Amino acid sequence: MTDEKEIIVELLTELFGKYKQHYVSKGQIAFNCPVCDEERNKGNLEVNYFDHVFKCWSCGDTSGMRGPLGRLVEKYGNKKQIKIYKVFAPEKNEEVKKEKPKLVLPESFTLFKDSHPRYPVRLQAYNYLKLRGIDDTIIEKYNIGFCDNGSHIGRVIVPSYDKKNELNYYIARSWDPNSRAKYKNPEAEKDKIIFNEHLIDWKKDIFLVEGVFDGFFLDNSIPMLGKHLSELLFTTIYEKAKGDIILALDGDAFGDAVKIYRELNGGSLYGRIKIIKLPKDKDVCDLRGQIDNFYIEIKD
Repeated sequence: MTDEKEIIVELLTELFGKYKQHYVSKGQIAFNCPVCDEERNKGNLEVNYFDHVFKCWSCGDTSGMRGPLGRLVEKYGNKKQIKIYKVFAPEKNEEVKKEKPKLVLPESFTLFKDSHPRYPVRLQAYNYLKLRGIDDTIIEKYNIGFCDNGSHIGRVIVPSYDKKNELNYYIARSWDPNSRAKYKNPEAEKDKIIFNEHLIDWKKDIFLVEGVFDGFFLDNSIPMLGKHLSELLFTTIYEKAKGDIILALDGDAFGDAVKIYRELNGGSLYGRIKIIKLPKDKDVCDLRGQIDNFYIEIKD
């Protein structure tokens, strides 16, 4: 490593402790994530100091633990550490905007209907979905597939298509309970898409849920891919939604659901925002078929 890279590695070690893995040739180093990884000790936080980016493979899509390395240093570093990093950070005016490549599904993506029912990898993926209550009807409706080799091997893939039926995102969920990274989603801007918008009927009631797997069990649902409402989704709901908007977040995210309720419950949407309060240790998947029992009223 050059002195510059050594200084960045030393700085990161000061911030996050001893690294779990370090690939010097790739400029890639892993630490315990300060948000989700302190007790599990799995080293989910990965930093590439060649490209000056970071991501937690466990909570990066829900906690905001992903993005430019400078943002991570500013969040967890002291004034001296931030100043040191800025010496080596890439200059913003030197960044060249590149045209984003068209998103494609992982190279070995295979639909279940296109694979032999007794193929071992297919069986593993299929059994995982069955354990989560996902049947053949859901698999076919959402074009769910799996990967049996390549960078996404051992993962169930749930594609998302926009209103023009063009791929705009996908969820890649490992079925291995011991996997270090449950999800390996694309580096697309999830706040700039509406997941499976092509399936939404804006004239009907709409459920807002956290995750894609929650959405499988509620008709006309939109996964927010987290606990927060994107500006795009807010605007689209306000302009297009004709029915009620029903918030069905996980039980441990009721506070976030109330914030979204207050954000949406105004103007032409006033009185059309409903909220479901699930038990703290439950989510939609756990209570499929019982959701109607958990509607509550919020006092303005």
